[in-house]
Amino acid sequence: METHKQIKKKTQEIARLERRLALERIKKRKAQTRRKIELGGLVVKAKMDHYAKDIILGALIHIQQELEKESGTKRLYQSIGQAAFMNHINGDQEK
Repeated sequence: METHKQIKKKTQEIARLERRLALERIKKRKAQTRRKIELGGLVVKAKMDHYAKDIILGALIHIQQELEKESGTKRLYQSIGQAAFMNHINGDQEK
């Protein structure tokens, strides 16, 4: 009888751990989806959403290659992006 209780207890523990794992996978998938949506929003903010997907991807690949080559490029793009975010935030407050 004691063995049966132990088996039942372990089975419950496994089920509880499987539920926790499933919830963690859902949270991770939702976070990845949110990240992709945010990145898509950046394309819209950059007013590039009217370009074809292959053009946008090509531009991003080119920028990535430039960022790998030169640190000055990274700082330049960072300052442009920060200014764009600030202008977007300030523009929303004025409306």
